[in-house]
Amino acid sequence: MRCAICGQMRVYSARWPIGHVCATCYHRGRSTPRPCASCSKIRVLVGHPDAPANDELLVPTICGPCSGSYRYSYVCLRCGGGEEPYKNLLCVRCALGDQLRTAFGDAPPGSPIETLTTALRGSRRPRSVMKWLTNPRGGARVLGELLDRGTPISHEALDTYDEREVWSLRRTLVELEILPEREDPLARLDVIVEKITADLAPSPRSIVRAYASWWYLRRARRRYEESGRFTYPQFRSAWQRIAAVRALLKWLESNAVPLGALDQPTLDAWLEQATHTQRAATGDFLRWAVRRSLVERLTVTYPERTEPTILLSEERRWAELRRCLTDTSIPDDVRAAGALLLLYGIPLQRIIELTRDHLVIEAGSDIVTAFRTTTGAPAVTVPPRLGRILTRLPAPIPSGGAPLIDARANAPSWLFPGRGTAGHVTFTGLQARLRTHSLSVRQSRNAALIGLAADLPASVICDLFGLSVAAAVNWTRRAARDWTGYMHLVDERVRPSVSTVRRPNGR
Repeated sequence: MRCAICGQMRVYSARWPIGHVCATCYHRGRSTPRPCASCSKIRVLVGHPDAPANDELLVPTICGPCSGSYRYSYVCLRCGGGEEPYKNLLCVRCALGDQLRTAFGDAPPGSPIETLTTALRGSRRPRSVMKWLTNPRGGARVLGELLDRGTPISHEALDTYDEREVWSLRRTLVELEILPEREDPLARLDVIVEKITADLAPSPRSIVRAYASWWYLRRARRRYEESGRFTYPQFRSAWQRIAAVRALLKWLESNAVPLGALDQPTLDAWLEQATHTQRAATGDFLRWAVRRSLVERLTVTYPERTEPTILLSEERRWAELRRCLTDTSIPDDVRAAGALLLLYGIPLQRIIELTRDHLVIEAGSDIVTAFRTTTGAPAVTVPPRLGRILTRLPAPIPSGGAPLIDARANAPSWLFPGRGTAGHVTFTGLQARLRTHSLSVRQSRNAALIGLAADLPASVICDLFGLSVAAAVNWTRRAARDWTGYMHLVDERVRPSVSTVRRPNGR
C-alpha cells in the first residue's frame, strides 16, 4: 500500500483521514504533535483540508476532530491535552508523572525531589526521561538509593558513586539550584585518590594519600585560586601522576622492597620499564619523599625533552582550513572549532568555553567580525567565511540530543553547548567529533602555532591567543629553525636520545 505522506510502498499501520499511513510516518506523527491549522490546539495531525488529487502527497495539517474523525483524536483521557499518546488512553506526559511518583514517591512541596520531578515532568523529551528512570546504571537508580537510605542529596553523597552514573544527575541538580556549583574536576580529585589507593596496603596507601593531598593537590588548588581555572587536561594529568605513584609503590610491594629501602639500582630497574609519565611522577614523588626523610637522595633519569610533533605541512594546513570553511557537509560547530584550531592554534579547552559574549558583531548587522579568547582580551579578526559560520552558532541541537530540561534564563549562551541541562560540550566530546571528520586537535594546533610564530612576535601571540610568555617564546624559537630536517626525522621515526638529568634535591 502506498503511504499518503511519504509515497513509499509499504505495509500501512493506520488509515487516517489523509489516507493509508506507513509505520514510519505513523510513529513520527504520533510522537510530534503540532498546532492544528483549524483549531490551533496542540494535537496529532492526521488530516488535510484538501482532498489529494492524482495521487498527490500531502502533509497533515489538521487534527482528527477537525477532519471529522473522532476515532483518531488522540486526546488524553486524564488531562484532555493533545500530547503524544502513550497507552491506556493517556498521553506520554501523564504516564511520565505516574512513573516519577512510582520511582520517587509523593515528594513534599518545596523539597529537592519535588523540584526535580516537576522539572522532569515538563521535559521536552518525556520518553527519554522514562528511559532514564529504567536505566540500571543511571542517575535515577542513584537517587532512589539515596532516598531509600534517607541520605541528604549532596555532592559528597554523589561522590560515593561512579562518576559515569551521576555526572548528568549532578549537572541537572546544579542547574535546578538544588546543589551549589563547584569546580567539579578539582573536587573529584579527592575521590580519585581514594579509588586509586583502595587496593594498596595501609602503609603505602597513607603515603600516596599524603603526597596527593599535601603536595600535588595543594599546588593544583593554589593554581586554581590564582587563575580561576582547572581544566579537564589538568585533571587528567593529575589523575595520571597520582596513578603513576601508586604503580611505583605497588611495584615495590610486589618485589618486597619497602619505600625506605629503595636504592639506586632498584630505582633504575623501575625506571627501565616506566613510561615517560611514570618517570616524571617518580621524580616529583621522590623529591617530596626526600623532604620527609622517607627515602635517601636518588637520581632519576629523564628522556631528552622532545620538540612538539609537526606532521601537518603548511600546504596541508591551509587545505584542511579551506575544507572547514567551505565543506557544508560538516556540521557548523565542527567547522568552527576546526577553523579556530587551524587558523589561530587556540587550545580546544578554550574553544569549548567560548560564548556569544566573546564574539564581536558588526554594528547594524549580525555578522561576526572578530572574537576574544577571554573577556577583556584584544579582539582577533576573523575572515568573512568563518564569521558567517560563527554567526550561526550555537547550532540547533537535534531533538534526540537536546537537554531533558530547559536551561536557566541567565545561563551563558555557549557556542558549543553540551547535552546536559547547562554547560558546554566536553573536551573529549568535541575532540571525538573533530576526529570523525579527520581533524586532529594536536596536529592542527601545532601547525597553526608554528605558522603564527614565524610571522608574529611572542608578545603579540601572548596577548591575542592567551598563551603564556614561556610558551610563546618557545614557539617563536622553534619557528626560527629549519623544520625540514626535523620533519624528515619524524617520518623516519628516529628515537630521541636519552640523557641523564639530576634534579636538585630538596628544592
